[in-house]
Amino acid sequence: MRVQKPLSKKKTTQQTISISPALKDKIERYVNENNEKNPNDKRFKSVSAFYNFILEKSMNCFEKGKTLDDFEAFVDSEIKGFFDKISFNALIPYYETAIRTNRYTNPTFEKNPFFYLTIRRLYLDRMDSYDISSIKNVFSRVRNFLFSNNLTKEVNLDLFTGKTGKDLSGVFEYTGIYKNLTFENCKYNGALFGLLGVKITNFLYSDKNNYFRFDLKTTDLFYRRDLAKKERIKLINQNLSYLFNYLRVLNDKDYYFWMRLAEDKQVLITFNREETKNNWVNLIEEEIEKFGDAEEFPLYLLRFFEKLHWIEIKSERDLSFQIRLSKSKYPHEKEFLLETLSKKSKISNEHENYYLEEFSF
Repeated sequence: MRVQKPLSKKKTTQQTISISPALKDKIERYVNENNEKNPNDKRFKSVSAFYNFILEKSMNCFEKGKTLDDFEAFVDSEIKGFFDKISFNALIPYYETAIRTNRYTNPTFEKNPFFYLTIRRLYLDRMDSYDISSIKNVFSRVRNFLFSNNLTKEVNLDLFTGKTGKDLSGVFEYTGIYKNLTFENCKYNGALFGLLGVKITNFLYSDKNNYFRFDLKTTDLFYRRDLAKKERIKLINQNLSYLFNYLRVLNDKDYYFWMRLAEDKQVLITFNREETKNNWVNLIEEEIEKFGDAEEFPLYLLRFFEKLHWIEIKSERDLSFQIRLSKSKYPHEKEFLLETLSKKSKISNEHENYYLEEFSF
């Protein structure tokens, strides 16, 4: 059997192809521009060198199982480099579980202005708000990145123009792979649209299918380059109200609602049964003694009652606090509080300020 010798890689063979004048002009301009930027880069030494490099790399990709359709999904280095600066590789199953309790936490602008302003700059530097093709191009580039992160099943943006240049609406759809990460994507996409000056006019979310849909409408902010911080924050909050309203919270797990209540200092926790109250206090005391130092006991016991909203600690150093319990409504709770705190310390009172002192361990 005759063995075929490997073909030479010397550039001696010519192959003629037919392309449109527009494509020819685009290629020549691209090669010339990059040759000026990188005169030592052999890939842009000539149009022929550029063709050769592209064809060789393409065939290498095909030999590794890639297809022509994969070209549409390539993540360009500029977009990838941008997101690499504000993201990291993580174990998806771990974060899918870890962010479960974060579901109704509002991703406010004040909590992370750097993130929001960085993302806004990404779009403003690459998008002309009056040019729909420019908007689609930026979205396509970000879309390819989203497909590369193993979190996204499908994402799509349809745009519709109206009678004027500022009359633009659209539909944004996203289907994720993981339930909690999809909801996080929903939150931040809603906030980012608000930041860019785009209002959500209708909202659909499916936990079962990991799917959400925004009906969108541009506002005057979309066409302005100035920050207009207060106006954009207001629009962000309007968009997020579709996700964080109490109709949705009450329809979800109990602890999401309890987390909201925990933030309101005017709400306090009481116990239906004396036995339950004693069991909780005994457990807290036992674990403070087991895992903490003896001198820390009074402070951590105060922190427990503060989390029930029974007291407000005024000074952790002086172990001073004020009682938030109403004398008329919660006399038994107040009596129980003082009895518990006085087991291992003496309590003094001065102008409604209480102090723990003279400890016995």
